[in-house]
Amino acid sequence: MRSDALSRNDWIVGGLSLLLVIDLLFLPWYSLSVHGFGYSDSVSASATSAPDGWAGILAMLAALAVLADLLIERLAPQATLPNLGGSRTVTRLWLTIVAAGFMALKFVLHLHFSWFGFGFYLGVVVCAALVYATLRLSQDREILATTTTTTTIP
Repeated sequence: MRSDALSRNDWIVGGLSLLLVIDLLFLPWYSLSVHGFGYSDSVSASATSAPDGWAGILAMLAALAVLADLLIERLAPQATLPNLGGSRTVTRLWLTIVAAGFMALKFVLHLHFSWFGFGFYLGVVVCAALVYATLRLSQDREILATTTTTTTIP
């Protein structure tokens, strides 16, 4: 694998999508504590677990598709893939929006803030960052703007 084929923007989008997949699969989205008669226990579940784990699974698959699309475009440029909106960056934006939509659906179906674990909150932040990053790239802009200042010495 040639790492020089990947730009800083590619690393950011790829890293965010991989982090989102890890969050959806393994981190606790729901956490519930049960107390009673000297007994205390806590139960946690990931986004792909019941209830309505299908929404988490579809969000995870969309995030994986973003990562796969990026890697195929950069590491196998001779491969032609279908695209939406005329470019691969717009396709990745739409895939990210699909992932965010399924995450939102999972949230709406089980709206109870006291049950959400840290995986839910991390997933929201990562998904928002991924949507922002793919939106910037679809507009042919850098994700992280670099400013250069020039000083003139008289």
